[in-house]
Amino acid sequence: MSLSTTETVGDVFKRALQDHLQKSLRTGEDWDRYKAILRDTDARLMSEQVAYKRDFSQRMAEAKQVILREESGVRLDQPLPPGAQKHSDADALDRKAGIRVQQDHDRRVAAIKKDELDAYRSLTAEIRQREAPEHRLSQQFDHPGPKRSQ
Repeated sequence: MSLSTTETVGDVFKRALQDHLQKSLRTGEDWDRYKAILRDTDARLMSEQVAYKRDFSQRMAEAKQVILREESGVRLDQPLPPGAQKHSDADALDRKAGIRVQQDHDRRVAAIKKDELDAYRSLTAEIRQREAPEHRLSQQFDHPGPKRSQ
């Protein structure tokens, strides 16, 4: 399955962000947090893939019910002519439901990937703050020791 241009650009951006972040990881705690982000994201993506395959037929049935309810509702903007019957093509219903189920799955995967990028950005911001000259200088002077009395 080929990736769309948007997915490809997103993957390239993610890889560049990871490479940049890896260069700034200095402590074992930083590396542990980085690896935890990777593990959490992989676990969530795997869980979503398994749930998608496992619950596909149930999701399709629910999507079909929603579509049928939406289509059977009275629409004031385009009422049916008197005596006309509202009928739905089974193949069209399957296609619409399949599209909805796939879009819902894609939205969940995108949310997981967004959470991953947000976690990387948060870790990067914390490292930058810690490495800032103001922070390092204040740490040099914040040590226990004798205080000058006036």
